[in-house]
Amino acid sequence: MTLADVRVGLRALLLGDADIASAVDSGASASLRYRIFALRLPQGELRASIVYSRISGQGDHHMQGPSGLARPRVQVDCWAQTADAADALARKVKARLDGYRGEVLWGENSPQEAVPVKGIFFDSEREDYDETAKLFRSSKDYFIWFAER
Repeated sequence: MTLADVRVGLRALLLGDADIASAVDSGASASLRYRIFALRLPQGELRASIVYSRISGQGDHHMQGPSGLARPRVQVDCWAQTADAADALARKVKARLDGYRGEVLWGENSPQEAVPVKGIFFDSEREDYDETAKLFRSSKDYFIWFAER
């Protein structure tokens, strides 16, 4: 049995919001068009961008074994050249994610891959400045309950 991974659909879920897609649109070719990245911001990227990563995770069990639900904590970092721009992008992301429930679809195949999301819940936030990158970061954590089985 292959377990589902909600992270691969998170990018598609974020891009489903026109304001977010517009904020991170580079106008480049299809595969590089949107600046939403897994795990790390590419070196030298100075435009508004989003980086997401799983920072922890928990399964869910009952007396017969796994319930089929998983609950990773996902960190979403919004990077920009000003603190206000990073915060504005992070608020757009929060408006899109916090409270979301439904299927997360991704892929170019028909039918698309799907993961049933039971709920996404905002947990915590922080801000900082990266002296090396010369960018501000607004970081928020979300718990994502989804069916992995």
